[in-house]
Amino acid sequence: MHKFHCGLTETAAGPAIGAIADLGDLFLKARDAGLSPDEEVRFADLLNFATQNTIFANLFYVRPTLDFLFLSSMREVASPGYTRRVERSRKKQYGQHSIAPKPLDPFGAF
Repeated sequence: MHKFHCGLTETAAGPAIGAIADLGDLFLKARDAGLSPDEEVRFADLLNFATQNTIFANLFYVRPTLDFLFLSSMREVASPGYTRRVERSRKKQYGQHSIAPKPLDPFGAF
């Protein structure tokens, strides 16, 4: 397996086959969650799949805006502590800290 968590066949076949395989994995995970209390489909899995497969969402001028306005707060909802973990990882790996304000809180008081 390589960096993008796909096998050699999926990588050679192209992105459409990889997306179909990822969708199949989500369906199998949902099926297993219905059969066993040990399995679960996390909101983070669904959010990642939707983000990776939304048309134009990964354009260099769209993605940072989506991250700031929407995706970071949704990731925080899906996995509490996400923002803190990302900041800690960025500081450890690259010695960087964020200069932007914290992401918007969709559930906070305005």
